[in-house]
Amino acid sequence: MKRGRNGLLSYFAGNLSEVFKIRKRILGKVDLQKTVYFMTRLGAQIPFDFRWNILGPHSYDLAHHSDHLVVEGLFKYTGKYLLNEEMAKSHDTNLEPETRERIESFFLKLEEICSTKGYDPVFFIECTASLDFIQLNLPKKENRKKVTFNLLDALKPEKTALFRTFREDAWTFLSNEGLIQ
Repeated sequence: MKRGRNGLLSYFAGNLSEVFKIRKRILGKVDLQKTVYFMTRLGAQIPFDFRWNILGPHSYDLAHHSDHLVVEGLFKYTGKYLLNEEMAKSHDTNLEPETRERIESFFLKLEEICSTKGYDPVFFIECTASLDFIQLNLPKKENRKKVTFNLLDALKPEKTALFRTFREDAWTFLSNEGLIQ
């Protein structure tokens, strides 16, 4: 297997294409960022680092590289991403079968929650990724959930009311997926 950032980068387009096939759609730049963030959390080797941004975990390198994938023709961007399936065939993937299955299960459950509860999928994945990123970066404390919710409110005051409608479901989902211990 190719190692290092350049080696991982050579597989990234194929891995993202695989996840695109699982999800069937990526609803814009926020959704793409959170999709790739969760790919990393679920075991895919990704050559990008994420840090906090107003919209939650964000990778500036990923933003730049995704623009490159649009120019290359792998994706068309029209406010949402459309996969060029013919071009996707030319990209290799290094997703292990277990990792692919975990990613598929995760995103199918996420979509099911949004569909069942009527949640906007982009806001829900943003909230879920934000909760996950915050709790990962907390020192081990009691009342982890309460502290994470309070930090989410402080970091995203403009979305506090919206996120309060589904943050419990997002937390439970992350717990059920084994991302919150």
